[in-house]
Parts: sequence; C-alpha cells; structure tokens
Amino acid sequence: MNLYAISDLHLNPDSQDRTNKFIAFLEFAHKQKGRVLILGDLFDLWFGWKQLQFNFQSDILFRMNNLASDGLRMDYLEGNRDFGISKLEGHTFSDVIAKHYEFIWGDHSICAEHGDLINRADLQYRSFRAITKNPISYFLIGHLPSSWLLRISTKLEKSLKNTNQKYRISYPEKACKNFRDAAFKRGADIVIAGHFHQEKMLKEKLNSRIVWFFNLPGWETGFRYLTIPDTKEDPYFADF
Repeated sequence: MNLYAISDLHLNPDSQDRTNKFIAFLEFAHKQKGRVLILGDLFDLWFGWKQLQFNFQSDILFRMNNLASDGLRMDYLEGNRDFGISKLEGHTFSDVIAKHYEFIWGDHSICAEHGDLINRADLQYRSFRAITKNPISYFLIGHLPSSWLLRISTKLEKSLKNTNQKYRISYPEKACKNFRDAAFKRGADIVIAGHFHQEKMLKEKLNSRIVWFFNLPGWETGFRYLTIPDTKEDPYFADF
C-alpha cells in the first residue's frame, strides 16, 4: 500500500484545472487503495466552519466527503492559510494535525509538517499566527456574522499574497536542515515539509540508517506528488 503526499494546491475559483486534477488524484489514490496526506494550504484560504465556506469550496468538499465515506483515508496538516480545519476531523479527514505529525507507515517512521513554523527567523509570520490561531480568535470566527467574515477574509487572502516578501523569495536551507536533523534524531527516517513551494529531495546515511527529506512542491506549476510505499522501497516523486 502507498501513502500519497501533496501540499500547497491553493485552490481558488480560477484554478479549475488544478481542482479537476486534485479530484482525479483522490480518485486514483482510492482506486489504488492508498492513503492521502495533505500538508496544508489546500485552498488559498480555508475556514473549517461550514457557514464560512466559499461557494466554490462546497462542491470540492462534497466530493471529498463522498470518497471518505467510500473508504479513502485522508489526513490533513493545517497550513498557514487554514483555520479551524480540526472541525472536519472524523468526517472529511481521519486526522487533522495543527503542527507536526509523527507516525509509523509500514517500515518507515515519518515526521511531517506544513513548514510555516520551520523558519524561526520569520518573526512577522509567527506573530501573525499567534494572533490568528488561538482559542479566542477561533471563538470570534465562530460567532461573528458569516457574511461579514467572508468579506473580510477575501481582503485578507489578497493581502497575504503581497506581505512578508523577504521570507517568500528564498528557501531557508539552514532552518530546514535544523528541522530535518532534529526529526532524524527523534527516530524519523522520512521527513516531509511543504509551504515553500519548492521540490527538494535529500537522501543520506545517518550512522547505520538511510534517511530521507522531502520538500513538496506547490501545484501552481505542475501536479507532483510524493509516493511512500509501506515497504522498504524508496519513496519517490511522480507527475500526475
């Protein structure tokens, strides 16, 4: 059986090709009797509260729920564009993870994280996350008028694309190395991150172990996914 990992699709009303590919990808994973791990930012902006769904999201989630009901296991790691997705745990997703996810997959010990917290030097984003992702802000999101919140969130999504440019244009090699080395020391042999929209693969020998690091690409330039067999076979990237 295979684990299929993807990240940073950033689906929106203008990304119909990406949306079609995503649904076809889920159907493919289901047909292969695989498991899907999504490392965040499925949409440009996503709230777990049903009253805060954008119209275009409803059909996608309906189809995802049908596949989940038919036996496809999907797990989700919240990204920086995701808020309150834990509300979908047990329905759309088997597990929803707020930060990092460590689990056993066949012969592999895996550590996965969206990646938005990897770069500790990005204080602007870390402050933004602390303000927006906490029980108080989630209480307000769940109780304020949905029409008002949707208007505000549309403006927020547009502003997010144009802020914090310093940490958007370069890959934080040192921070990613610190992240993966710490996970390797905890026993992981496969470490996965997303967020940076860059495909990277590293294989090295650590003492007597072979360890892997993968940074998953975004889907804005192509439809790439990571396959991890539940045997000792090597993981690999592939086109869909």
